[in-house]
Amino acid sequence: MVLKLFGFGIKKYVSDYFNVFDCIIVCISVLELSMASEQSGLSVLRAFRLARVFKLIKSWKELRMLLNTVLKSLSAIGNLGVLTILFLFIAALLAKQFFSGEMLDDDGEDSRYTFKITAASLITVFIVLTGENWNQIMVQVISQQDQIALPSIFFISLMILGNYMLLNLFLAILLKFISENTEH
Repeated sequence: MVLKLFGFGIKKYVSDYFNVFDCIIVCISVLELSMASEQSGLSVLRAFRLARVFKLIKSWKELRMLLNTVLKSLSAIGNLGVLTILFLFIAALLAKQFFSGEMLDDDGEDSRYTFKITAASLITVFIVLTGENWNQIMVQVISQQDQIALPSIFFISLMILGNYMLLNLFLAILLKFISENTEH
């Protein structure tokens, strides 16, 4: 920072807002280090160091164009979010209707995944859609139901519809806005 200040001069250095931001971050960091106390309260300001990544956006033309496209498509992505929440709610209600019995984990204790109440069913379906342990949840439901067909069909269709179709809708929205931006 000091070398850049001497190299550019004060007037040119201050004319770039990222240089001023860097100066503030460095001054706060030096102040925090000089206090040498964990309870100084300034350690919270370390998160602002991550904002230096925005310098890349300024200099990287393709990244800037991509971020502009994403920002322009936020309204359509909002509609996709509503569609995702609706899909999640319908899947949670279906799971609650079909699989609301007691689910036990491998140790024979109550499972943390359940479809008994709507809120827990929403959380469990969300966990399945994120792909986190969805096969373990399916195995618990299969052992609870003593059948393979209905839980397997439900979980596999949930994964296919939830992940691939909604992901493809998201990509279609982005591609639409990218094609509109490149035509102009």
